[in-house]
Formats: sequence, C-alpha cells, structure tokens
Amino acid sequence: MNNPATPPLFLNLLASAIWDKPADVPLYENLDAGTWKAIADMARRQSVAALIADKALSLPKESLPPKEQNILFVAQIEQTKSLNRKLIRILSKLAEEYASADFSFVLLKGLSNGINYPDPLLRSPGDLDLWLYRTDDYERSKELITGKGFEIEDGGDHIHYKFEVEGVSVENHRRITYFDHRKYDRRFKEQEKELAEKADFSFAQIEDGLRVKQLPVELNAFFIFQHMFRHFVHLGVGARQFCDWLLFLSKYRDAIAPASFTALAESYALLYPMQVFARVAIKYLGALESIFPFPVIQDEKYADLVMKDIMESGNFGFHRPGKKRPKEKMQGMWFSYKTTIRRSIQFGKLSPEHCRILPLTKLMNRLKIGFK
Repeated sequence: MNNPATPPLFLNLLASAIWDKPADVPLYENLDAGTWKAIADMARRQSVAALIADKALSLPKESLPPKEQNILFVAQIEQTKSLNRKLIRILSKLAEEYASADFSFVLLKGLSNGINYPDPLLRSPGDLDLWLYRTDDYERSKELITGKGFEIEDGGDHIHYKFEVEGVSVENHRRITYFDHRKYDRRFKEQEKELAEKADFSFAQIEDGLRVKQLPVELNAFFIFQHMFRHFVHLGVGARQFCDWLLFLSKYRDAIAPASFTALAESYALLYPMQVFARVAIKYLGALESIFPFPVIQDEKYADLVMKDIMESGNFGFHRPGKKRPKEKMQGMWFSYKTTIRRSIQFGKLSPEHCRILPLTKLMNRLKIGFK
C-alpha cells in the first residue's frame, strides 16, 4: 500500500479477470519492475495470484511486465491449476469412498465457487469442505477416516473436524456454519435441520463425471456472504472470498427471488452489510447493480473504509501490517481478542448485532477454554 498507484492497478486487473473483459491497457504502459512486483505481492496476499497473473500476461506486448515477472506469473498460473486439479482428483476419490460407505455430503465453498469463474482453474484453491448432513454420518465418518490411518483434528469452531489427504486439508462438517449471536445461531440450526430432512439440494458440475451436491441457490448466496462477513468481522477478509460471492450472484441472479432473499438477509441482520459490500463491489470492481438480489444503496459512507480494510487485511486478515499474532497459544488468543475489540468498534455500525457482541462472545469462549 506504500505506492498509491498499486491498489487501483491491482483492482483493474482483478475486475477484468472476474468479469472476463480486457484490462484498461493505458494504465500499464511503462510500469517499472517495482510496481509490477507490488501488484504481484498484493495479488498473493489477496489469494488471487493466478487471476492477476493471467490477466497481466494478456496485455499487449508493449504493456507486459518485465521478463522476470512474466516467468513468475506463468509459474503461479501453472501451480494454481495443478493444485486445483489435485483437489478435484481427491474430491472425486472421496466421493466414491463416501458413496461406498453410504455417506451423503454437500460441497461447501471452494471448488463449487470456482466453477463460477471464467476459468475455474485460476481460482486459488483452499480446503475441501464437506457437510455430512444426515443423522449419524458425521460421527460414523470419523470411524471411516481413522480406520484408513488418517489422523483427525477437531476444528476450533466445534462444527467440523479435519484431516489431510496428500497435503490437502479436508474438513468434514456437522453443520454448514455458525453465528456468534445465539439468537441467529439457533435460527440457523433449525434451517439446517429442515434442509437436511428435505435434502432438496442443487448440484455443481465440477468436471465431466464429477457432479456433487451444493446448497440450494438462495441459501448458498446467503451462506457465502455470511461466511465472508464473519471472517471480516473477526480478523479481516481478502479479495478471493469477496469475488466468490460476486460471481455466484452474477451466475445465479435469475434463480434468486429478490423479495425472498431480502427477507432472509433481514432476518439475520445481514441486509445492510450486504448492501455496503455491494456498493464496494460496484465502486471498486465494476460490478453491475443488477446482480444483487436486494435493494442497492447509493450511500458510500462505509465503502472506502471496507475496501481499505480488505486491501490491508489480505486473505483471512493474515497480511495486515503491524504486529503479527504470537505463536504462543495464550498470547495468540489475547492478540486475537484485542483485534476483535478494535474491529467491533471500527465496524460496529455495519451490523451491531454481529459486530458489537463479539468481545463478550470471545471472552466467554476464552473463559470456557481456561476452565477446561
């Protein structure tokens, strides 16, 4: 962020990548190696490296980055594609094994979001998140996984456990997500229960021969935002999750009923945060107002503040400048708690129900851990 030109250049490339359109070529004429390195570093921190690399390499010859940077961009693209192919292969294998053991799962986030990108293989891959929605499947799956020699680790949020397959983290979920506010968490538990009973899911075609369940479209659009906003409130969030939400809305805009979706967002006190992030997307990423299935506000009161935080936070808030979270457990927890207090004050007006309750919620959780 030291070079004020870097964020606009980065955002122009990112917008061009996600909306599959040419970049603003004159912006990139005669850029020096240091500026290109700053753009590449920002792309890495935002977990959109391959998207930026691919779009940079599409520029006319006279606007291309220096040769050394081009080589690094090509490597990032190939590495990202290779990792995505690995995830797809592992997901396909797990799907077969789970079907043989009579487990049904829903793919959350990740690869199911990637298929909405112009080139799915360019989305930076993360974990494989699988919701085992049927009664007893979650606990039974632990026996299957440990029986195959894998070590499992319970997630800190108590809604999933994880294990590694060939270096890829797989998270088996007993719930889709959770809310820090008990009222909304109880409400969502009931919605999860009803969905599991009906098992009325949509499907994601990951590749030929691999078609997996995903959440119903309206609920998925809500969940992708809720998951992103929860990370934003706690520690920060980067561009990848933001783009995931925008591209999902763009692809499924005609399948989402505005009145129903708006009511759903309002019922969880998330409509205003959605409207703020929509305004950010319109102002900084060239999103069309028509993709949003709720009333779009014109007020840009918080747009600059939110965009600045995204740029500074990076992926999951891990790249914020200044002091980093200490590795020692108790010091790390205290660092995280202080960060939450600061963010609850800074962004409290975006959603008082979800921001201002966090210091108390985290304090109670810390006390419970201490007593244990």
